[in-house]
Amino acid sequence: MKIAVILGQFSIGARPLDFHFENIWTSSRGLTGTDLTFVAIASELRKRSHDVSLFTVMAQPHHKPDWWEGVRLYNFDEIPTIIDDTFDVVISINEPDVLRLLKTSKPLRVCWDMLNDFTYCIPGFDDFVDQWLGVCEMHTNHLKNQAGNHHKWDTLFLGCSPELYQDNRVPGRIVWTSSADRGLHWLLSVFPKIKKAVPEAHLKIFYHFNYGDIDKIEPDAQNIIHHTVEMANRLRYIKNGIARLKHLGVEHIGSVSRREMQKQFSEASVLAYPSDPVAFSEGYSVSILEGHASFTVPVITDADCLGSIYKNSGSVMVPGPMKNNLEAYTDAVIKSLTDHDFANKTIEACRQFASQRTWGTVAENMEKIIKNHPKMH
Repeated sequence: MKIAVILGQFSIGARPLDFHFENIWTSSRGLTGTDLTFVAIASELRKRSHDVSLFTVMAQPHHKPDWWEGVRLYNFDEIPTIIDDTFDVVISINEPDVLRLLKTSKPLRVCWDMLNDFTYCIPGFDDFVDQWLGVCEMHTNHLKNQAGNHHKWDTLFLGCSPELYQDNRVPGRIVWTSSADRGLHWLLSVFPKIKKAVPEAHLKIFYHFNYGDIDKIEPDAQNIIHHTVEMANRLRYIKNGIARLKHLGVEHIGSVSRREMQKQFSEASVLAYPSDPVAFSEGYSVSILEGHASFTVPVITDADCLGSIYKNSGSVMVPGPMKNNLEAYTDAVIKSLTDHDFANKTIEACRQFASQRTWGTVAENMEKIIKNHPKMH
């Protein structure tokens, strides 16, 4: 099949992708879960002998490469001129509105949505999508109840790459690898207790924290929605907490390359993620799945969809809300750092779970969904 995969401006934001040389893997820009899904599904579909073209916002639009890992590369604004009746399938990550740019309705139009609402969409967006995909059953139901046309929906889980990791665990090494507003404040609040119980414990925080001036919003602001005010409160706490805990081994690294993140997961003993989002936002979490794929104990919560996805994954799951279970969460991190038999058994179960959710398996399932769609017959 001839397939186009699109990651649009809304998803990219101010962080275009660079496909020169091995920059997609080695640039300190790093890859979010969405970015990784975009390049991984394109690469894996190409490995399955499909003719794949990739469209996105390029770091050097006038000097971009023409190819990457056997995939054709195009600038996002080339969609109307390149995608024609010769294409069988167009897959847009997150953004149904980019499908409005197509000059033809002949290809199967798929939107693989990893977001949690449609407030960013232009009214009528559903008319341009033939097949919607959520990332787990709970996430799919959450979205389709907002979008209507339930018959258009299916589920396609996200993936990982267990083969990339080695067991290079550093004693006491804890990592945080997701958006700061989803619970980092809880981890910082209990870190002194973890450090007291495990003297070699130290925390590395990875992720770009680009929140603009949100932290300047007053705690008692009346004209701003509660979720934004709460995010501002959390960000102030996090910035202050990282500075105050530096002497205990807390370090904010920021964005690192995909290659470096592979190394860091191989060295981590615990992925600490006491997820407690301000609104429904945990549809899957590629970070947690990467924790399963590596030799790292994921200590997580059951927020949003996480409970249904990872309840039997082998992970250490503490029920939310975190404000009621902080002691249990802290004890779980300490046990994972100190009880080596427990850690090894947990890792073995988690890697078994991850082995059934590789990117190759995701591409195979995507292919089945496409071929079974009535528009393809």
